Amino acid sequence: MKLPFFHAIQSTIAPETLLISLLLTPLVSASWLYADQGDKKVIEIKQGDYRFIPQDIQLIADQPAILRLVNTDSITSHNFTMKAANSEADINVDVLGGKSIDVQLEPLSAGRYTFFFANKLIFIKSHREKGMEGTLLVVTE
Repeated sequence: MKLPFFHAIQSTIAPETLLISLLLTPLVSASWLYADQGDKKVIEIKQGDYRFIPQDIQLIADQPAILRLVNTDSITSHNFTMKAANSEADINVDVLGGKSIDVQLEPLSAGRYTFFFANKLIFIKSHREKGMEGTLLVVTE
């Protein structure tokens, strides 16, 4: 049984071409959602075992970037906090175990920014006290 609509299409387009077009359309359309990432530097920061890797990051001032936070621990959640005196880079996000998250980092002024694990349990050394801290150095070109 041929449907009238499909029959009209079939007479001008091969069914295989139509099927491929229908399958690829969402993929091509979705790629436009991430087009702006090509202009931004993506920095991957792994979190786990009381450390950030890398601990020292450098960026160019006044250029946007994406921080891709990857939690390498399969169960334990980790936190990423960065605060600046001028509130220019206030970030406080939790990354679930085994997951990753992208954080849009707006252009920053030149300077040194400290990032760390902010959560702390009572009577136990914090992750930050155990070395889970790093530095983002923003330099002029």
